[in-house]
Amino acid sequence: MKKTASRLLVFFAAIGLCFYLVSCKTSYQPILNSQEGINFKVTTLANAKEAAKTQNKPLFVFAHASWCPTCKKMEQEVLIRKELGATYNQDFVNVAIDIDSPAGKELQKTYPIRATPTLFFFKADGSLAKKTEGFADVEDLQSAALQLAN
Repeated sequence: MKKTASRLLVFFAAIGLCFYLVSCKTSYQPILNSQEGINFKVTTLANAKEAAKTQNKPLFVFAHASWCPTCKKMEQEVLIRKELGATYNQDFVNVAIDIDSPAGKELQKTYPIRATPTLFFFKADGSLAKKTEGFADVEDLQSAALQLAN
């Protein structure tokens, strides 16, 4: 009897986990463009570098994943902030790349990603100025913007 109850418990736990994973995968949409925060384009790194060069602006790349809780936290708490939008939307080309997408796989061939989110800051000429892995707060992003402005 105990063996059957244990098996049933494991079975229902597995079913519940499957439903949870499916709901997480299908219901999550990244907040890549808020009304006040940083507005991101979704494109390849090559296209983003070309746009940055043409506009003579530094490039900010937010490399994220749909399954990454830290990415979601940054999107919901940091990237939507008005003070960041004011700086980044005016002074940067901003691109979001899902690391599981074809563009993300291409990005990882040149710039390996060990953790998500990974933030890349490129100069207008396309050279990498800074790479940061993990959560970054408002102050971190403001500091990075100031460094690239100089």
